[in-house]
Amino acid sequence: MASISSLFAQTSSYETFVSQLVQIESQKKFKYEADKDDVKESKTAISTVSKAISDLEAKIAEFTDASNNSFEQFSSSVSDSQVIKVNSISALDRENTFNITVDRLAKRDVALDVTRTADATDLSAFGDGEVTLTIGDKTETITVATTKDEGSGPVSMTNQEILEAFTAEIADKFGEEASANVFNTNSTDVQFSIQSLETGFDNRIQFSGATGVLAEITGGMLELVPDAELDAEFTIDGVTFTRGSNNVTDAIDGLDFTLLDASGTEEQMTVSRDIGKSKSNLEDFIKAFNEVNETIRERTFINAETGNKGPLQRYRSVRNLSTALRQTAILNASGIPDGNLKNFTDFGISFENDGEMKIDDSDLLEQVLQERPEQIAAFFQDATSPIATMLAQAESYTKSGGILSSLTDSLDDKIGNLDRLIEREEDYLIDYEEEQRRIFNELDALLEAGQQQFDQVVQFASVSVSAPSFI
Repeated sequence: MASISSLFAQTSSYETFVSQLVQIESQKKFKYEADKDDVKESKTAISTVSKAISDLEAKIAEFTDASNNSFEQFSSSVSDSQVIKVNSISALDRENTFNITVDRLAKRDVALDVTRTADATDLSAFGDGEVTLTIGDKTETITVATTKDEGSGPVSMTNQEILEAFTAEIADKFGEEASANVFNTNSTDVQFSIQSLETGFDNRIQFSGATGVLAEITGGMLELVPDAELDAEFTIDGVTFTRGSNNVTDAIDGLDFTLLDASGTEEQMTVSRDIGKSKSNLEDFIKAFNEVNETIRERTFINAETGNKGPLQRYRSVRNLSTALRQTAILNASGIPDGNLKNFTDFGISFENDGEMKIDDSDLLEQVLQERPEQIAAFFQDATSPIATMLAQAESYTKSGGILSSLTDSLDDKIGNLDRLIEREEDYLIDYEEEQRRIFNELDALLEAGQQQFDQVVQFASVSVSAPSFI
């Protein structure tokens, strides 16, 4: 016959009962955790909205900065890209064509010593030398010995050793201004060369005060480029320029270009209005505006049929920004004179029913960018324009202590409170589980005692039945 305790063990372990009871009792904790997840989702949504608003603020700041010329963009072209390259036209504010003739490129100064027998020692006969070297605004004194000690006393250095010592001294003191080398011209001869690392007359190589062996080396050096031909020479619209560098930044205000070849023929550098780039800048603003509208709409929606809603649906203040920006965007700039661009519609921008901004009349926009780009800039920069109001509205949300900051602080407080409630429930559940286990342990003990009593009764009954009867 099965025992009571074995039957209990077979049908239901008390550990399972305890686990089920704790699971049931954990519902409040689960609710707190779900609430915390919702709050964290709302906080993430606010961060996403904040970024979209900040991106719009950045675009407004960019386009209200007059120095950026956001709607008066220019591009450049040249008649022969092998002769000249335009590097930058960022500071130009008008279209123009410049006629340029490049007669001479700027060159590096190069000086060569005569060819000398590498293993010979005739240079050492001139004795130790000293020379003052000037390149650009740097001047240093260089000394070179002509003997070396190999243990048995001083011996004369070879021509190659002396030239290499001179090269090493130049590299040490003029590493950024000059390059010196000793070339093996054949199996027996070497030749010393020095070259300035910057072009132009002002960076020419100048030796002075030479003595000894260095007077011998530098005194007869051959200059490959005459000093008078080290600077570039070019003509722009009849005006002749000389420059020490082929990269020219100061001939025409706002125009940076590089001379590539002295063709001696007239070429053109043309600066023209870049409508595509200006339009692209405006499209970037429209994209930033729409991103704010869409980001807020996606996080504040409510579906009447399903009941689904965005994480920020209950925050009216967030929804209000999207509405306020759309309502502001259709206003006129009251400070701009009649006849000038006073609203977005004047240059081809309109709005959908959901508040999305779009280019409605591309032809009109391109015409305004070609003929009156300064008026678009004025519209963005005017203190009475809707742009200024939109910026103030946006900043009221993103600034320190603003609406989004306050909402985030409130959500942080909620998360903190929920953490404390969850912790309290976890402590309670630990105690509850221990209490249930204690109760089941006591029940187990009672069952065991009952089993023992049951066994005794069964044993007594068995003995009574089997005992003989005496009559």
